[in-house]
Amino acid sequence: MVVCGTYLWLFGVQTFLALEARDIARKTPVVKKAPLELADLSISQAPGKRLSYFGYEFEVPWDDIDEAKSQIIGGNKAIVVFRSGNVLSVWSGSPHEFVDTVLPSGKIDRETLRQIYGDEALQSDYEFHRILLETTPDTITPFISKRRAISLSMLLIMKAISAPRGAETGIFAVHAGAFKGFQFGQPQSSPTGISVELFADSGSLSFIIGQKKNGSTIISQPDINRILETLHTVPAKTVALNKTEPN
Repeated sequence: MVVCGTYLWLFGVQTFLALEARDIARKTPVVKKAPLELADLSISQAPGKRLSYFGYEFEVPWDDIDEAKSQIIGGNKAIVVFRSGNVLSVWSGSPHEFVDTVLPSGKIDRETLRQIYGDEALQSDYEFHRILLETTPDTITPFISKRRAISLSMLLIMKAISAPRGAETGIFAVHAGAFKGFQFGQPQSSPTGISVELFADSGSLSFIIGQKKNGSTIISQPDINRILETLHTVPAKTVALNKTEPN
């Protein structure tokens, strides 16, 4: 009884949270995924279009854009529709949008997070997302500190709630010029589409690539790599301009 009581006093909360983390993983398997490096870094050379939105320019390896259905919404979201039925959504955000607006509205204490992870966790959206995505049920054990177990548990819950489309088939670290970020999903394993979230000092950028079921154009990893490889900033005069020049 003394041993059991001592264990519960020292490790009871951590043990409960470790068991809860395994239960979350059973119900939401995506929380077990941590970022990996992409295995396929090849780049599509197919004929495509050069697009420019919100101060960023990139190429897509498809030239069948349906101009009548494509549109810009609210000054920071573009919907590009292709005749194949596929859709590309582009979202632009501020450099610290997640940390400055989403985090304060949640239940994670900023100072506690700072004490556990250091200042880097709150320096940028990329760093916070990296810490969030690297949190898995295996990181929560009965023998870590109570404070750390609580914070990791909160991160795991947030990860389960906020995981974007495709994350269940894999999470991958990606780079695009000055941007660093994450790709959620593998094209061959996510038939309906994938998401890419990118972060830089200049701002954040998200791509959601939706694929039509049984459509004529199958999205591949080299296609996504083409977008990432060609992404760069452009002069302010081209903000919100959608150019469709053939490459």
